[in-house]
Amino acid sequence: MRELSLVRIGLSLPALAEFAAKHEAGDDDHGYALHLALRRRYGAAAPQPFWLRLNDPTQAHLLGYVTSAQQLIDAVALPSTDQMLERVFPEAPQCRMMPQGWVVGARYRFEIKVRPVVRFGTHARQRREASETAWQRRAGEIDAFVAARARSNGEPVSREGVYRDWLASRFDGKATIEQAYLAAAEHVRSRRSTHIQSSRRSVAGVEAVMRGTLSITDGTAFTDLLARGIGRHVAFGNGMLLLSPAR
Repeated sequence: MRELSLVRIGLSLPALAEFAAKHEAGDDDHGYALHLALRRRYGAAAPQPFWLRLNDPTQAHLLGYVTSAQQLIDAVALPSTDQMLERVFPEAPQCRMMPQGWVVGARYRFEIKVRPVVRFGTHARQRREASETAWQRRAGEIDAFVAARARSNGEPVSREGVYRDWLASRFDGKATIEQAYLAAAEHVRSRRSTHIQSSRRSVAGVEAVMRGTLSITDGTAFTDLLARGIGRHVAFGNGMLLLSPAR
């Protein structure tokens, strides 16, 4: 059975900003800079997916999942050759083992930050709204809400409803949403690699935070869902499903 651990890593926002400026990795949600810093400090043992938590900027930290806590501990033991990374991550990671056997029918409250995008088809392409904040031409992706409006023939469309349906489909039989609501949504501009001579491009889109209650329908596959993350851009701070006991 697959091992999965929840990891908490404290970090310094000023040091992260300095790191981002040095490597031209700054963006609205710190996703690219964190991705780069994590990979350079912890290598393949770095948590993914992860979520930067900024409820209190003075105690900024990220939460993430790793499939081998021991590999992360071994990576921490290796001294970093970049002192800036030591300032970005001044604390040792804290690991806690997740359940290895999820009980079918068990209910949990959840919270997740996602990029709810879909691949565009001919119909959405023809009737899309010309919005740089929703349309990603190179990536071939469109915000799920914009795509739904393009198919609606002028009928009202609920952003919350579209995102809820989008999230439910990504659970893919591993869990069932009992109820969910849109807690926050904002347009952000992120930085991504083009994989061409180390160049980067700007990618705009909506980051949505969804909260609600789910029930487990496939205990084994649910661990894989947590480890893989949900949706696109999971390597850059999206798609981590946080759980807590349901009331």
